[in-house]
Amino acid sequence: MFQNYFKIALRNMWKNKVFSIVNLTGLVVGITACLMILQYVSYELSFDQFHTDAERIYRITNDRFQQGKLIQHGTITYPTIGPTMAKDFQEVEAYTTMSNPGTFKLQRDKKIFEEQGLYADNHFLSFFTFPLLAGEAKSALSRPYSIVLSESNAKRIFGANQSNYASLIGKSILIDLDTQPYQITGIVKDFPAASHLQYGALMSYETLVTTWGAWVKTSWDGSDMWHYLKLKNRVNAADLEQKFPAFSERYFQGDKVSGSVEKFYLQPLSQTHLFSDYEYEIGNVNNGKAVWTMLIIAAFILIIAWVNYINLLTARSMERAKEVGVRKVAGATSKQLIWQFLSESVLLNMLAMAMAICLAVILQPFLNSIVDRPLSLALLTGSGYGGAAMAIVLGLVFVAGTLLSGFYPAFALSAFKAISVLKGSFKRSAKGVWVRQSLVVFQYTTSVVLIVGTLIVYRQLEFMRKQHLGFNMEKVLVIPGADLTRFDSTAIDRINAFKSELKRYREIQSATASINLFGNRLSRAFNVKRVGADQGKGVTLSRMDVDLDFFHTYQINLAAGRNFLPTDSDPDGRKVTNAMINVSAAKLLGFPDAESAVGKKILLFNREWEVVGVVKDFHQQSLKHAIEPVLFRPYYTNGGYFSFKIASADLEKTIGLVEAKYRQFYPGNDFSYFFMDEQFNRQYKDDKTFGQITSFFSLLAVLIASLGIFGLSSYTISQRTKEIGVRKVLGATISSIVALLSVDFLKLVLIAIVIGSPVAWFGVKHWLDDFAYKIEIEWWMFVLAGLLAVVIAFLTVSSQAIKAALMNPAKSLKSE
Repeated sequence: MFQNYFKIALRNMWKNKVFSIVNLTGLVVGITACLMILQYVSYELSFDQFHTDAERIYRITNDRFQQGKLIQHGTITYPTIGPTMAKDFQEVEAYTTMSNPGTFKLQRDKKIFEEQGLYADNHFLSFFTFPLLAGEAKSALSRPYSIVLSESNAKRIFGANQSNYASLIGKSILIDLDTQPYQITGIVKDFPAASHLQYGALMSYETLVTTWGAWVKTSWDGSDMWHYLKLKNRVNAADLEQKFPAFSERYFQGDKVSGSVEKFYLQPLSQTHLFSDYEYEIGNVNNGKAVWTMLIIAAFILIIAWVNYINLLTARSMERAKEVGVRKVAGATSKQLIWQFLSESVLLNMLAMAMAICLAVILQPFLNSIVDRPLSLALLTGSGYGGAAMAIVLGLVFVAGTLLSGFYPAFALSAFKAISVLKGSFKRSAKGVWVRQSLVVFQYTTSVVLIVGTLIVYRQLEFMRKQHLGFNMEKVLVIPGADLTRFDSTAIDRINAFKSELKRYREIQSATASINLFGNRLSRAFNVKRVGADQGKGVTLSRMDVDLDFFHTYQINLAAGRNFLPTDSDPDGRKVTNAMINVSAAKLLGFPDAESAVGKKILLFNREWEVVGVVKDFHQQSLKHAIEPVLFRPYYTNGGYFSFKIASADLEKTIGLVEAKYRQFYPGNDFSYFFMDEQFNRQYKDDKTFGQITSFFSLLAVLIASLGIFGLSSYTISQRTKEIGVRKVLGATISSIVALLSVDFLKLVLIAIVIGSPVAWFGVKHWLDDFAYKIEIEWWMFVLAGLLAVVIAFLTVSSQAIKAALMNPAKSLKSE
């Protein structure tokens, strides 16, 4: 029986090729888009799910308050927090502590290998599920100067392979300027791509005790550590958090110990990647709002495709009514007719799914290049979020959607009365027309929301790209400093000589050295106070260490006072007593204006500094962040950055010149470079990717909706060909006929605009809340989106209307 149903379904599809192609195209595009988006969503949601007991792992976060104001919302906190919480709270099963993440220079046989690494305590490898391929997890990071390398580093540094990883245990490697070699105690499997922690070298935390001092274990005010807790089974994290205020009061006594009121929270490991709005982030993060938005878009695209199927099938009800009537007279029951029409739906959807999977595989490289992620269909069949359950759920969704999209047309068509149909007295039901119109409204409501969203995202990205940041980073070449050259009494003279040598060439307009760069989260100075009678409670300032050419190179203007002088710096940092601040810092310190801050003294790190100059505010980070109050010190280091303002169009020649001089002044150091604007704009990478994805798939959603209205209008107009012929005979013009046939659809689009505009406003406002500096949501954006929807709908419908209006009336009336 079912075989017969499918044969009839194939015949009907072949008989009505145009409608079958329109339906199939809509479903294929919709399912393909859905599969591609779901890969991205599944990948993003799968972060850190591979850890054993991942649901019991939490990261400690720390909010700091001074004078009732939040001055830091971060993941970084004090060395004692993790161990003390593990000791004080019986709910804690285990903890691990990390510090000093960054880029390290690994050296072997005078070869330099850069790698992202961090210092981790001996609990790290047993706390997280990062399997060791060689070595013992319980002891690999227990001794000072121990290092665990990733599998990739074992291969590229030592040429090792899986069969001889164990032979690397006990070998030595140098790191940065440490003269004490690090002993390899383990080889760890490469961290999965879906891990918010991404490091290829793990050094023992005990090394920091040796090099930095005992404070890295005992301090309650030195904030340079990250802590993770694993709670015992059936422990409620919210209940444990309720004990944290008492913990803070017990150890910090208000703000007496650290200078701040400390509040601690637990962030689930599952949220560290997508829901981190914290400063000093240690891991790989993304915007959770964007990911869930993509999931909603995927759902809408698939629903729109299924709505097309429902609309087109029910629109053909008059044509198939005769078929139903004949079948019923021949003895077919309603149940058999329902199965017949459902079989058509299943066949079409299965065919669309097969074609969509093939198309998704073909388009996979294109998608991966846009999102810069290792996506594949395997993410939907077991390796992504939810594992095998994800594939089952998606399969059930597809089956449910297929059946639901087929049930309504099946019931509607099978309900026709045979006598009425065969007598010719059958008429379309008003209820059926209303359902189709409602579905068209839904489709275009979704389209309007997506058009507005795409427009707002594009405008915000353009706003951030074109906004004046308060400094000039165009054509600024940046090279990392000489990490492998020791800082001694000659270091400052060598830095200045290197800069002066390059500035002799016309290709180099100016040069500067700094410890910090734009786009990076700056370190903070806490409890900074004004010296004198008006001294109040301390404030918190970000700090940058720069040379005297920094403000000139980046074209940051003075608001008052003077720039740094050569005499302000000294190889002995304890002798440096002059500083500069920006306007925001001056206001925070209580100065009425920039001029009044010049010449005044502030208390910083338990000694007095004189403010010699005030610079205008600039955006240190992206426009997601407010302008920071910044303090500048004339400190030098070999491990910072050199920035060169390029005056030549021949970048390749200029880079070669800089490299030659760098190797001359700093032999033995590795040379690399980047441009400041590219580095700064990386902060917008995820937002740019989100904009590209939403634009592309929003366009697909609109095209699918237009495809549906194209098929629906084509069929509706074909039912009115005789009416059109009569009107033409009576003198109707082509334009009047086009207007007549288009107006019914345009009314539905206008209703969609009215419904979709407030929905779009709410959505984009929620997205813009993440930005400290953002565009205004203006009325014309909704008008433009509405006009685009109207134009798309009108062009879609009018193309069919014009074709019908141009038809010879003799052809349409000859059967009368």
